[in-house]
Amino acid sequence: MRSHQKEEGVDYVLTMSGALDAKLNRLADSNSMTPGEVLAKAVALYEFALLANGLGRRLAVVDQTNKVCTEIKGL
Repeated sequence: MRSHQKEEGVDYVLTMSGALDAKLNRLADSNSMTPGEVLAKAVALYEFALLANGLGRRLAVVDQTNKVCTEIKGL
């Protein structure tokens, strides 16, 4: 991965599988975003998960009663 500094941002050259590229574009299209916006949100979520883990907290999906339905591990 390489980055190139520009005045308004940074350009990255990424190498990914065709399947991952298709998934990224599907996520972007289904949410009216660009692939870059999806990646930015993914990085923010990953950062949040790491910070929570550092505080001894877990990342999970909860239902309306705050019962844990799925714990997200391995981040």
